[in-house]
Amino acid sequence: MNGAGAVAPPADDDAYRLAFIKPARAPNGNAGSDWLMYRIAQGPNVINGYRRGDLASVTTEVEKIVTGLNERRLIKRKKD
Repeated sequence: MNGAGAVAPPADDDAYRLAFIKPARAPNGNAGSDWLMYRIAQGPNVINGYRRGDLASVTTEVEKIVTGLNERRLIKRKKD
């Protein structure tokens, strides 16, 4: 991870990637001060989300999401 939570893009331009993770205010209806916002990108498509916790644990969890999205994408591509 470089600098402010950005991750280097994968070799596959169509792959999902973790664009960034940064501190955020609690989403509406939630309390706490340990929220982080993340963005997953795939070309022009983005997924924004929020997680509670420290940067290391949230990064690990979001990277698992990215891995799952990419695995699902590759399985779907093989069926076509």
